Amino acid sequence: MALSRGAGLTVRSVAGALLLACLVPAAAAAQRGDAWNYRAPTIARQDLERVLARYEAAALSPAYSGALRGRVRAEADSIRARLRDGDLRVGDRVRLVVESQTALTDTFTVSPGPALVLPGIGNVALRGVLRSELEGLLARAVDGVYRGAVVHARLFTRFAVLGGVPKPGFYSLPSEALVEDAISAAGGISSQVSLREAYVERGRARLYPPDSLQSAMQERRTLSEMGIQDGDRLIVPAPPAPSDPYRSIQLLQVGLSLVLTLVSLSRAGAL
Repeated sequence: MALSRGAGLTVRSVAGALLLACLVPAAAAAQRGDAWNYRAPTIARQDLERVLARYEAAALSPAYSGALRGRVRAEADSIRARLRDGDLRVGDRVRLVVESQTALTDTFTVSPGPALVLPGIGNVALRGVLRSELEGLLARAVDGVYRGAVVHARLFTRFAVLGGVPKPGFYSLPSEALVEDAISAAGGISSQVSLREAYVERGRARLYPPDSLQSAMQERRTLSEMGIQDGDRLIVPAPPAPSDPYRSIQLLQVGLSLVLTLVSLSRAGAL
């Protein structure tokens, strides 16, 4: 039996809602490291490829509206770009710990390529490398020179927290840290500050305009999920200037003196 136009639209709407429920990662899932959350910092390549296959299938399905398929295609393009380019960017900082090798136990900055230049090891190419693959890649590179060495690696992002914070400046935090962690490192904010006006700058461009940054923070997205890169600036609005009671008293005294003067002049004119 053929569906009426209204029923068809209803089915389509329900199907679209189900698709979004399956494909759009929830904040809670992100915190659990859900394998289907393609924004998860530590997602494995094979899981990311599975998510891409699901998005590509949905983008071709006639069961969903054109607008919804377009949104899914855009998400699929983001996943392909991540698989192709990897997660490491020039300027990122990698904290490397190699047991019994002090020269390799240090914080290294990703150089153009992108690559990591390690003493006694040389250039380690990082193009196309995911965060989940970084430690294993560096372990293999180190093992080629120092057999059996135990390697630990952690990616950090250095960016500024400026504006209405007690300790403005640059901070290096793990890429899985939250924006709230950066604000806390900068001394926190007063209860009078509204984060609705906070935003992120890169050069002269605003990455997260007001409101959208607050939404991302409410979803508890990590720095890497938000695309925060080395050198970005988080601008926090300054709290309103506190009222000065002494200044208010001074203004009141001036006003009262002016009134008394006018009264005196009025009486003198009457006489």
